[in-house]
Amino acid sequence: MPTIRIATFNLENLYTRPVFWDGDTEKGGGHQVGNVYFEDPDEGRSARRIAEAAMSDDKCQLTARALLSTGADIIALQEIDNENALRTFRRSYLNKLDGPHLAQGMKAWLARNPSATPDQVAAWRRGLLAQVTYEHMAVLEGNDGRGIDVGVLSKLRFDRVTSHREKTFAELGAWLPGMEDYREKRQGQPVAFTPQDRVFKRDCLEVEFNIDGAPFTLFVCHLKSMSEGREASRIMREAEATAIRRIVTNRFGGRSAAANWAICGDFNDYAEIDGDARLVSLRTGEPSPPGIGPLLDERFAHNVLSRLAPLERWTTYHAPDDAYTQLDYILVSPALAARNPAAKPDIVRIGQPWRATRYADWRLPRVGWDRPKASDHCPVAITLDLA
Repeated sequence: MPTIRIATFNLENLYTRPVFWDGDTEKGGGHQVGNVYFEDPDEGRSARRIAEAAMSDDKCQLTARALLSTGADIIALQEIDNENALRTFRRSYLNKLDGPHLAQGMKAWLARNPSATPDQVAAWRRGLLAQVTYEHMAVLEGNDGRGIDVGVLSKLRFDRVTSHREKTFAELGAWLPGMEDYREKRQGQPVAFTPQDRVFKRDCLEVEFNIDGAPFTLFVCHLKSMSEGREASRIMREAEATAIRRIVTNRFGGRSAAANWAICGDFNDYAEIDGDARLVSLRTGEPSPPGIGPLLDERFAHNVLSRLAPLERWTTYHAPDDAYTQLDYILVSPALAARNPAAKPDIVRIGQPWRATRYADWRLPRVGWDRPKASDHCPVAITLDLA
């Protein structure tokens, strides 16, 4: 029976470009690094780059440990600088952690097979390597202004990767009532949209697999952030959610309910706070419904985290609002949900900062109150039978 374990993980700014860390000094908002202030902006910029580069090593070690703890065959990723950043992360962090597992497996196998020939040893090692190494990867350039992209890491070979970054609101039926009034700030200026503009803030990446004869399609997403305010930006996430649903239904010719697919990613939106679905703004007290309703419709897809108790579904902690919410999703087709009625997701919290006090269990060494940390998001994983 073909079985896979899939996961989603927002890596939180997996950057290799040092210019990414220049933001504060470029804006002239106080050239501060830690508790040190630099009056010379060039000196401050250099200091910030050096500090961030040094801290990134600790952060990447924690990120790699959290990622590998999912035990996933296929991982949907968000907030990647580019393909080179992911390749460097794989080589410098993931592969180094794979080494001990590979060596331990080899030792155990050799002890059980003292008469094995060199060819048998080599063949077994290749098989073990395929089980522990994320050999296959893809990152395609998306639409994000900061340059953060979505991608995939996989132990299994995929057949095709398709970008939908060029799709427009009009093409995917995502020009919603009220979009004409929506404004988004770019370089400090409000910008309006038209039906001919691109709908995705990053991309919707479509990755096709054949797992022991069973087809499986993964859609990797990272929706519009709430940085401009949850209420103000809701309509953009609703448009993206509408577009993703249209892509999935078009892909399977109206028979999406019976196909093997999953939508994974950071939706930047939630349907409950601290397990409470009575959503109100924690700052104004006003009603604050989610913008991802088109994807959370159970007739279309099943949110596997709904199988956990309400207080166990959180994947992020937002300290300013003291809010534990689910921003990270694995949605599966109705067919996959029905085929796996007892499957429950795992949320890996060992890389969360200590300020997320609801999680009181063991954490990775060197995790701090705010940082270093593996990410501001938790990886989510689930094992599924495909047939």
